[in-house]
Amino acid sequence: MPERAAAPGVLIVNDSAVARAVTSAVIQADGGFRLLGQALCGADGVAAAQRLRPQLVLLDMHMPDINGVEVTRRIMATCPTRILISSATIRRNTTYVFDALKAGALDYTRTPALQARPGERVTREALLAAGEGLLAKMRTVLTLNPAAAGSGGGLGAQQASAAPAARPAPPPSMHPAGTRVVAVGSSTGGPTALANLFARVTRGLDASYLISQHIDREFSDGLALWLSQETGHPVAVARHGEVPAAGRVYLAEGGRRNLVLTPGGRLHCEPAGESVYAPNINRMFASVAAAAGVRACGVVLTGLGDDGAEGLGLIKAAGGKVLVQDPATAAVDGMPGAPIRRGIVTQGQPLPELARLIVRWVGEGR
Repeated sequence: MPERAAAPGVLIVNDSAVARAVTSAVIQADGGFRLLGQALCGADGVAAAQRLRPQLVLLDMHMPDINGVEVTRRIMATCPTRILISSATIRRNTTYVFDALKAGALDYTRTPALQARPGERVTREALLAAGEGLLAKMRTVLTLNPAAAGSGGGLGAQQASAAPAARPAPPPSMHPAGTRVVAVGSSTGGPTALANLFARVTRGLDASYLISQHIDREFSDGLALWLSQETGHPVAVARHGEVPAAGRVYLAEGGRRNLVLTPGGRLHCEPAGESVYAPNINRMFASVAAAAGVRACGVVLTGLGDDGAEGLGLIKAAGGKVLVQDPATAAVDGMPGAPIRRGIVTQGQPLPELARLIVRWVGEGR
């Protein structure tokens, strides 16, 4: 009888005794993981990761010595592994979260909380219900490639040096009839991949950029601000009814909303309905194919599932440009791999090459 593989080892790094207690109880209730240890501060967390070599680190953002961003940098430099940001205050710390993703963390979630009175017995069912989101993210992150977070998403010193020289973005010019439209879809691993891509795309080109990133609504504003700071492009959450301007980047509002481009050249935010993925990339691509035709470029980056593949086929059929990230460089190869498997594109490219191809394609429209 074959020997059963050991359950993945998990390290908790969190200065809150309550958070550690609830998280460890959830892990033990699930039974699919081994709790290797707990660290009460960032430096101890780095040392524990080096000593215990966990398959997964659950990392808080704010600690009394060094924050989660610096912990992530040190772990990825000395003993790379999968890191999942788990914080009770994640909404108030979106910049830290995205910085940690850039440094090599793979995803983020809220620390589970229990609605129980002191001394009250907590059932296994209650623990699993409270930790449902955390456990789902843990299982997902354990399927990901920790090395891809740095090579395909993060902006390390070597990668950043290759970005175009910084220069002030010119005032946007309205060219709805002639401006090219670059629509980008991404999911797990997407924020850092987007930062890496747009940091290399020359600013001020005669193109408008639309992004659908699978993300909760509450993180949309923070992601737009972070991408602006990281790339130098003006990035904002798209507003219903506005006309996309050349040189600007429009981020779909997260949650159960889709971003579409109308035939009249305006941005609309519509309910996502029953679609599994939201904001739905296929829906955005389909609208861009119909509205822009040969002036459309669709780009699929890292992510789980196959959202974007069908829409990319529509852009190709309309005479537009279609590009995908090389699945081998993606944190998750599902989304960029789907268009290749369907024959919509023959191969993908790493993010620097994608940026070069986008810049060249936009320039061809002049």
